[in-house]
Amino acid sequence: MTNNSCSAQPQSAYSRFKRISISDDWFEVYEIAPNLLVFYEPRHYEQTIVHLAIGEQKAVMIDTGCGIGNLRLAVDEVTDKPVIVINTHTHLDHLGSNRQFEEIVMFDHPRSYRVAENGVSQATIQREILSENLVIKPWPRGFEPKGFSIPPFKVSRWLEDGERLNVGGKNLEVIHTPGEAPDHICLLDRADRLLFCGDILLLGPVWTHLEGGSLEDLITSYRKLMNYFDDFDHLMPGHNQPWLEKNLLPETLAGAEGVLSGAAEPREIVDPWNRRLKQYSFGRFEILTPQ
Repeated sequence: MTNNSCSAQPQSAYSRFKRISISDDWFEVYEIAPNLLVFYEPRHYEQTIVHLAIGEQKAVMIDTGCGIGNLRLAVDEVTDKPVIVINTHTHLDHLGSNRQFEEIVMFDHPRSYRVAENGVSQATIQREILSENLVIKPWPRGFEPKGFSIPPFKVSRWLEDGERLNVGGKNLEVIHTPGEAPDHICLLDRADRLLFCGDILLLGPVWTHLEGGSLEDLITSYRKLMNYFDDFDHLMPGHNQPWLEKNLLPETLAGAEGVLSGAAEPREIVDPWNRRLKQYSFGRFEILTPQ
């Protein structure tokens, strides 16, 4: 979800946030707002962001990253409250550490059931997450890449589109937003005026080229989110940089519509997984489609 292989975000992107010291050097942890932290993975190509919203009784973790660092230990260093995981979708860089948590919530979708029931094999993880060109070493202490896989995990609750989830004092509204992945959801926090938007709104490339991805579905999802535009001020993406202004939504919608209409001009690229893609650039973001 980033442009430059294994290159960290410019320090200025995070310098305005308070950094929280933890023992695991795989993650950089920042306080974005009161009781809202991000665990950033700058040494992976995906530059994944895990969000932790600390409520009155429990903490809500949105996604669990690539699974390389010890996320459980890192979280325990910043809060002693029970943690509930909500996965925005089932791409591997968003559920890598699910195995470390007991309470997991996912969107009710056949793809989610399949991944939860079967896990993800070591061979797939090696290819998709741990390939040499995706990671800046050294590996964090205690991590053994050769034996790493995602085992099956139990889901304690299945979510429906439009459902309002009350978790430990945090209220989140579930919005099904396919396009990047068929089981993708966004989570709206009306009280704090935040939209946790997973992979579909970010500074960098938005993917539509993986299995189940669809440019048409993505546009439908953006139009759906526009119905909530007055209900949030900031976007919290799953990659690259947090705390983005909400005007990225109408900009990205206009860009995606330009791709669909043929008004936007692509360039052909090859990504780190040797997939040949079309990249449509719009300044702050890109749209990727299959060739």
